[in-house]
Amino acid sequence: MPTTHARLDRPAARPKLADEVADSLRQAILQGAYEKDAKLGMEELAEELGVSIMPVREALIALSNEGLVNAEPRRGFRANPLTQADLDDIFQIQAQLGGVLAARAAREATPEDVETLRRLHAELEEASKLPEGEERAAQLEQLNGAFHRHINKIPTGDRLRWFLRLTNRFVRRDLFDSVPGMTEGALRDHPAIIDAIAAGDAEAARHLMEAHFIQGSDLVGYTLPGTE
Repeated sequence: MPTTHARLDRPAARPKLADEVADSLRQAILQGAYEKDAKLGMEELAEELGVSIMPVREALIALSNEGLVNAEPRRGFRANPLTQADLDDIFQIQAQLGGVLAARAAREATPEDVETLRRLHAELEEASKLPEGEERAAQLEQLNGAFHRHINKIPTGDRLRWFLRLTNRFVRRDLFDSVPGMTEGALRDHPAIIDAIAAGDAEAARHLMEAHFIQGSDLVGYTLPGTE
């Protein structure tokens, strides 16, 4: 007999504007714009962002599902920034996932992959010499991201990459502009990671990548509200 399937209703497309509002609010919370339990008024946010209340409400609900916002009866929406323990957990997860992918990359990387990594790191070094400012920070962020994305896409493991991308939404995007030591850590650690991948040393690649990520929680922690 043919297998019968329940009818699936077509879901309504979520407005892209709500996603953009959620991303803007998420970054503001991660960057310390709101202290814990700070009220997030929908009307005020809508006026500040120049949008209607509906996408703001959808964004706040989405952020409450992520734990960055608390939705409480009669109190409305309140900010719930990450704690240092949260940061430690996030970077620990990234370290584990990134380490596994780096180890697999060491087993599967081609000479072309290694050359790409060396080129990206050389460009990162050049960008680090630019004058302080938004252009330098943007280039560093882009090149660092490209470096790690290339390592991650070398091996098979789409689900691991998906989980790693999921954790990235809890990391502020202005790291190279505002976090002391972030640039120095990348310049220091990347060459050894490349060498381990080039040598096919999976264990070393895993260890180096894990150490590279774990240091991030201490560096980013400098900028959390109340930690300075």
